[in-house]
Amino acid sequence: MVSMNSFASGNNQKAVIDSPSQALLGSAGVLPTTCKHDGLTSAHQLAKLTNALLYGVINSIRTIPTMYGYALIIFSHPAFTDYTPALSKLVVFSSAVHQVIFTLLSSLPFAIGQVQDAGLIFLSTMATSICNSLGEDVSTEAKVATTVVTIGIATASLGVCLVVMGRLKLAAFASYLPMPVIGGYLAFIGLFCLYAGLALCTGHVVNDFTSMLKVLDNAHNVLLCLPGVVGGALLLLVSQQFRSPFALSTAIVVMPLFFFLVLAIGSISLDEARDDGWVDPIAESASISELINLFDFSLVHWDQVPKQIVTWIGMVFIVTFSSSLDVVTIEIDMGNKLRTNHELETVGWSNVVSGLLGGYTGSKIFSQTIFTCRYKTKARIVDVCVILSELAIVTVPVSVMSYVPRFFLAATLIFVALDLMLEWLVLAYHKMSLRECVVVWLSFLAINLISLDVGMLVGMGIAILNFLLGYVQESVVSNCPRSSATVRDLAKHRTLTRKRGVIVHFEFCGNLFFGSSVQILESVQKAVYVRKSQEQSPITEGKWTETPHDSNVLCAAASNEVDIAVECLDGSPAPDANAPPTEFVVMNFSRVSGMDSTAARSAFLILQKYCKNQGITVVFADACPNIRRLLLKNGIADEENFFVDAEAALEFCENQVLARTSSPTSAGRRLSHHNEALNQLLHHLMGGSVDTPFVHNVDEFFHQCEVPLGHTFYLVGEPADHFYLLSSGRVAFGVTGGDKNAEFDATSSVVSGSLFGEVSFFSRQSRQVIAIAMEDCTVFKMTRAQFVLLSEFSPLFALRLYDFQRQVLAIKRASTASGSVDEDLHDRIRFACLLQEEIAKALTRVPADAANSLIKRKLCKDFEAISTQLETAVLRVSAREQEAQKALVEQQQDGRIVAEHQGQVFEFAELENEIAHNEALIEEREQDINKIHQSVAQVNEIFRDLAAIVQDQQGAIDDIETHVHESMQQTQQGLEQVKQASDAQSYCVLQ
Repeated sequence: MVSMNSFASGNNQKAVIDSPSQALLGSAGVLPTTCKHDGLTSAHQLAKLTNALLYGVINSIRTIPTMYGYALIIFSHPAFTDYTPALSKLVVFSSAVHQVIFTLLSSLPFAIGQVQDAGLIFLSTMATSICNSLGEDVSTEAKVATTVVTIGIATASLGVCLVVMGRLKLAAFASYLPMPVIGGYLAFIGLFCLYAGLALCTGHVVNDFTSMLKVLDNAHNVLLCLPGVVGGALLLLVSQQFRSPFALSTAIVVMPLFFFLVLAIGSISLDEARDDGWVDPIAESASISELINLFDFSLVHWDQVPKQIVTWIGMVFIVTFSSSLDVVTIEIDMGNKLRTNHELETVGWSNVVSGLLGGYTGSKIFSQTIFTCRYKTKARIVDVCVILSELAIVTVPVSVMSYVPRFFLAATLIFVALDLMLEWLVLAYHKMSLRECVVVWLSFLAINLISLDVGMLVGMGIAILNFLLGYVQESVVSNCPRSSATVRDLAKHRTLTRKRGVIVHFEFCGNLFFGSSVQILESVQKAVYVRKSQEQSPITEGKWTETPHDSNVLCAAASNEVDIAVECLDGSPAPDANAPPTEFVVMNFSRVSGMDSTAARSAFLILQKYCKNQGITVVFADACPNIRRLLLKNGIADEENFFVDAEAALEFCENQVLARTSSPTSAGRRLSHHNEALNQLLHHLMGGSVDTPFVHNVDEFFHQCEVPLGHTFYLVGEPADHFYLLSSGRVAFGVTGGDKNAEFDATSSVVSGSLFGEVSFFSRQSRQVIAIAMEDCTVFKMTRAQFVLLSEFSPLFALRLYDFQRQVLAIKRASTASGSVDEDLHDRIRFACLLQEEIAKALTRVPADAANSLIKRKLCKDFEAISTQLETAVLRVSAREQEAQKALVEQQQDGRIVAEHQGQVFEFAELENEIAHNEALIEEREQDINKIHQSVAQVNEIFRDLAAIVQDQQGAIDDIETHVHESMQQTQQGLEQVKQASDAQSYCVLQ
């Protein structure tokens, strides 16, 4: 039954269908018994009924002529010429069956379901194939019987597939068919409709381009076709230029009326028009019994049924896709969500019933369904009107073709032909890319030149090739220089900065397949640098070998790093001639969804071998289990080459670089200064030439000491009255306290060429760490008394030493603080931006009523001001970061601080421990200050709350004050009255 909403104020409301299988006449406002509103007058009911009948007639006018055209398309073979009236009525009857099922089962009360153009060519292919396969020896009756039975079986089995797909919710499965291939097929349907329209105009067989040229070679045939072509073009023009639902139907009705008007004006009889070929000759109409006699199972050649399986499979995909597309189109136009799988199941049941009754494939006609929906004619009486009209055509004992002009029915087919061909062969350019338009045209040509099923397969292959070409052109690998987020001390950070080019990080994305191999191979080889073959490399077969050093090893090492000639891994010249050779390659698979064996072997296996030959270590990060298994099985990587993410892989590579460059034991030996004079150490430490005047003779103020393993230089808490310059060996630092017997736990260490103990010395603070020799060491000791004498002897050297210590301290503090500060600042900016977005969304949801309008305007104004401040702050931070980066680059290029251009690696670990106590104190003071700020903020918040409360209560206080004054006045008046009463009482008592 239909539940109806109120029709108050004359507004049309949507009818809610409780059951799709309701009675055919159960519709909104059709039967007076279903009306629940007492104010609905009979006049209103009559208007609703008249409107529904009108739209039913319009849909019938648009549907029935098209069905005759479809019949000519399906049965275009000459063997069916004598059976055209019966076969045409069979198509109309099949459309009526489809409409009945849609009326009963569809969730849309206005759905128009008919024989659809999507399956026409497949049905025509089946019919033509059967006739050609049977040959001339088989009777026409047998060909017709075999054809109609085979088509019925194909239609019913198609319906079963659609029902199963709907039940299993597989409607989206049909979307895997490429749209350009569908476009080529629909354009071919348009061309076939054009052939059928011309054949209908002339009465000759037109089924290909050659036969069309042959027919048009006759001037009389051209004259017969001209009204049909012009009429089809006019129908297309009317449908595109006029939005009124009556325009197209009126144009369809006007065409035969215009024809008969011309006959009347020219005094031409209908028989004369028949003789000239404008109207079909009078023929007996096919009766119901003749339709039934078409299905003579004794004449059926059952061996023809299996031969149509390939065509049937293509028809399943096309009809499913077309039906799903129709539902989506209706859904978009309505703006409401539809049950796609349920509607697909409805299409399936309509095809099952139609096929069992000898009918043909059908689906929703979305153009007429949308037409009925847009004009709010949602009564099922429209569907009933279409059903009755089509059944009347089937049962009437008159051949419609004998009384209407041929070009009238042909114009409807040519209209469909022009619409489809124009949309998919011309206008598709605005909806698709150029390559997809080429796929449409190639699919269209393949179907025309080969055959329907093979042409569709060719179109599928072209679409796949187009996808591969487009996918191959997408970048799947990018060189993303980055470092790990591991916090390191200043020396290690500077070492990694100097060696940052030896680690190359590649990020892959998408699905890596055989088409991506060339791009991966070329991109990686261009970004990996190796030593030229003429150069002697300290790296052979992936193992690190120590290079001999002489007494001036630092200068030699530095010059070697600068003068190494490099080239790309593929042998081409390197873009950066000064780049260091690559030592590690990190391949990040975090954005890779899959990879085939071709890409694994033709790209990554080759790269692995190339890198191994050059001594380059390749590691893999964040590879999914399938990719990991593929790399292992093909011998591309071992288990130790995999890391959980890029961060872990980069940290591993950086640790290896540090171990190779500045290992505490080996590096200490390589950088040993046993044979160097003190002035050479000072030269390496503070920069400048060896012959710099301020360095001369300062060795007299240093005391050289040879200390054994385990020697304690100073303890925690001791006065800092000396500092050291380490010439050879290694010194470790800890914070165990002032007890010599306490267990020593080293937290950091320094190697030869480093100062230690100078921070406490110059700041005149007690020692914060303990320093112990971890091996036999040679040191130069400077006491405070000697430093005073040195300052008098060489003030410039003392000043340089002060300046060096100050710059080192500034660099250390900046390096330890910048990371956390920058990270905290960026986190705050990100949080502020997210908060800005959330506030903007929240402001849009604030109701704009009169009560909130003032508050909302104030909030918006404040929000705009804060947003402006945020943008200004972000721009300022970005500018400061660029300035800091530029300053850091300039600082790294300055050799006065640590003489990096000489290749010296300095460890400032002692400096780190020396200032640890001070930083802890500063941190503690900062926490106290933050607590004070928080307390002040809380107090401010309390005062603001109090101010708000006072402001809110101010009115009440004013009212209370007013009431107090009034009460005081009333009390005074009362006292006066009491006094008067008391006086009166006293007077009475006296009397």
